Amino acid sequence: MWKSFFKALIGDRRGSVTVISAFTLPVVIGMVALVSEYGFSLLTKVENQRVADAAAYAGALAYNATSSTTTMNAVIANVGALDGVASGNISGVLVASPTGDGSQAVHVTINSVQPLPLVSAIGGLGSVTVVSSAYAELKANTQGCIVALNQAGTGVTLSGGTSITASACAIASDAAVSAPCGTTITTIGVDYYSASAPSEPCTGIVAPSGKSLKISKTLTADPMAGNTGVTAATARISTVAAITSPANPGVSGGTAVSFAYSQAATQAALAADGCSGSFSGNTWTVTCSGSGPFHFGAITTGGGITVNFNTGGSASAVYDFSSSINNTGTAMTFGPGTYNIDGGIITGGGTTTAFGAGTFNIGSSSASCNGSTGYSICHSGSTLTFGGPSTFTMQGGIYNSGGEKIVFGSGSTNSFVIGAAADGNSFAAGGGSNTTFADATGVSNVFQMAGNLNVSSGGGSCLSLSAAAQHDINGNFVTAGGTLLGSGVYTVNGYIGLGTNGGGDVTCNGVSVGMSGTGVTLVTSAAHTIPSGTCQGLSFCVAAGYSNVTLTAPTSGTTANLVVIGPTNGSTAGASFAEGASNTSLSGVFYFPTGPVTLSGGSSVGNGTNQCLEFIGSQVALTGGTTLASSCASASSSSSSVVLVQ
Repeated sequence: MWKSFFKALIGDRRGSVTVISAFTLPVVIGMVALVSEYGFSLLTKVENQRVADAAAYAGALAYNATSSTTTMNAVIANVGALDGVASGNISGVLVASPTGDGSQAVHVTINSVQPLPLVSAIGGLGSVTVVSSAYAELKANTQGCIVALNQAGTGVTLSGGTSITASACAIASDAAVSAPCGTTITTIGVDYYSASAPSEPCTGIVAPSGKSLKISKTLTADPMAGNTGVTAATARISTVAAITSPANPGVSGGTAVSFAYSQAATQAALAADGCSGSFSGNTWTVTCSGSGPFHFGAITTGGGITVNFNTGGSASAVYDFSSSINNTGTAMTFGPGTYNIDGGIITGGGTTTAFGAGTFNIGSSSASCNGSTGYSICHSGSTLTFGGPSTFTMQGGIYNSGGEKIVFGSGSTNSFVIGAAADGNSFAAGGGSNTTFADATGVSNVFQMAGNLNVSSGGGSCLSLSAAAQHDINGNFVTAGGTLLGSGVYTVNGYIGLGTNGGGDVTCNGVSVGMSGTGVTLVTSAAHTIPSGTCQGLSFCVAAGYSNVTLTAPTSGTTANLVVIGPTNGSTAGASFAEGASNTSLSGVFYFPTGPVTLSGGSSVGNGTNQCLEFIGSQVALTGGTTLASSCASASSSSSSVVLVQ
């Protein structure tokens, strides 16, 4: 009986589908879950890959523009945020490009955790990490950063243990390139346009470590031709050339006042001029009530005398002097106001002279000063200071003798219109002097000289010039000491010579400096060239051991990226870094399209960290152990190609 029952049960198929379904349904559900959630993960990966590509490309562009990984990562995070990727899930890093060509690349990675609820429900993993990444390569810009433009010239030539390093740009010559034994050129590219390939008998032209070298015969166009900044800067030369000395204030009348120990005569003279005076010990106190104008003749002091001249007076007071103010006593202090001084200011004998803030219209003196006449200020005292902000209009020049100090103004809205003395100088200084011109950065403020800025005999001196939009100098700019340049354009209708008559870098404000300026552009017309010495015939020269020259071009404005501009009118007056002029750092375009540029005597020129130097001359020559280096692609063009490579 039982045998028949089991046989019948086994043969009965009416419940098999239900049993099989019970066993297979979880498997089917799991497979559907896996397919569905795996497919969604693939969609997430595709979307994240799009974001990673965009972020890597944007990050690379940001790094090209700023050389900053901080800025690069900020841009990468912003791109991620715009596409809904949390900042903790996206990251970027600067790495070697996976192409292996020696370039750098920005590598972006996105890690996205994708939940798997269906898979988890059947006992599988609860989530999976989806990883997407992209590489954007910073392709090396092979534009020339050291360029010789004259096809009839010698091109780029090295001799005597010299070296050129251009690890991210090319050496370009429209003539020959010569690297004889004992010299080296390290670069990613050499463009030449001579009949023969570059001369390197000892294989002196090499690629930087990890990079390749490309040598091509090609004509290089002037990369600055038609540049609006160059055009604007050189066009201003004609305006500067027309600058002349301002007129004498034209003051007449007034009674001369001699501050000495004789009280009666001094008090009578002051009374005639509308003021009063009292004397105590060796000090005169002058009081002038109201705003005037008060009229005086010549002002002189006796030995040991101190004068306090209306120090509590109104800033609107006007003081007229038909002759000079001559301080050979101990000290003179003047209150604020407007000063019209027909015969100039003369100091001497260790004196201290101070003026409050105001307007100063100063004529020239007929007395001998610096071996000449016609100076508006002849300072051989100890200190001469003017408060500020102040406005200065001077018929003649300014002379600050050896070891003395002058401060012109304070604050940022001073103005300077300075004429020339009989010797052609608007400013001259002796050894060890210290002179400061406060800033002139207001819209209506100017910095203007009708003659030379001449510190050629001022070894050991310190000169601080105003920050101003334009510095117009209708003459030569020569210095033998330390010079601190305020930002702005310096248009020099003549030559620029650093150490051409001796001298060198000194300690100014605690820093060893030859010449230093940030946000500056120097423009030389070569209307005059250096008359003698190793720099003879040049329009720009750093010489005689004049070290620690650091000049950085503006980063914005008309002359952005332009640090020195030579003649563009066809003049062959060139530039030189000579005689141990070491530690020169230039950031921007150094541009002498028709003049040769030479380095000699152990000089060195390069650019600072994260800065660019583009060195352009009609020809470029290095001799005698010199070095020239540029660590950037090109200062004249901010563009550099970015390519997604993986």
